[in-house]
Amino acid sequence: MFRYSVTQWIFGDETLEESLKRLKKYGYDGVELAGEPDSINLEITKKLLQEYNMKCSSICGIFNPERDLSSSNEKIRNNAVQYVKKSIDLAKSLGASTLIVVPTCVGKVSPETDLEEEWNNAVSSVKEAGIYAKENGITIAIEALNRYETYLVSNLTLALRFVEEVDVESVKMMADLFHMSLEERDMKDALIKIKPYLAHVHIADNTREAAGLGQTDFKPILSFLKNIKYSGYITMEFLPAVSNPYIASKLHGESNIFDEFTKQSIHHMKEIVKNL
Repeated sequence: MFRYSVTQWIFGDETLEESLKRLKKYGYDGVELAGEPDSINLEITKKLLQEYNMKCSSICGIFNPERDLSSSNEKIRNNAVQYVKKSIDLAKSLGASTLIVVPTCVGKVSPETDLEEEWNNAVSSVKEAGIYAKENGITIAIEALNRYETYLVSNLTLALRFVEEVDVESVKMMADLFHMSLEERDMKDALIKIKPYLAHVHIADNTREAAGLGQTDFKPILSFLKNIKYSGYITMEFLPAVSNPYIASKLHGESNIFDEFTKQSIHHMKEIVKNL
């Protein structure tokens, strides 16, 4: 019914081939790759995806301070837009349908200038990138982060308003269950509100560990996705306990923990789906 993938950069400095072997072993359908167009070897990546019969489900944009779509600095803002366009090209080259975009850099918890100004900057930046995405058949999925990682779009209500202001057909939304566990009073009600725009889903428990290790009840969410015939990927994004998620991409992790969490996540999802 559902297609499952994992965000590969959460495995730290592990090679893509090591990750794909693990995903294949546990029955995943795809992998979400980090949006680093200048460091991905397309030829090798395509070869590995084919070898392990794995799809590139999506590209996860990496939004550091030099890629801030809301910045009051025009040079930074333009650089961010060009980065998104290059990530769209990467998605297209790898057959991914979706690029995840955060309207400001991760970890920016207050505006440099004025909230309204930076909101408008982000809307304008994403509109430009969204038009390019539409021309290339790629969907941009706006991600709302929790209040401890962003000040701008921190819940699905704000994300909905943002997408409606951008008003470009290719710009939609994603739901991240970890962020939602912090920011939404009722996760299913929040999903109902964004239903027309829902393009992608990230899964982690409220502890940001593998699904089933914390307190989140995933059954109502999966039931909702089944009822609306959701056709995107269910993408696992469990992380170590770090303040900035991007730190995870530089860590050298233990493969047995990766195995445990990768297996736990998909088994927990499939067990729930089996009983829906």
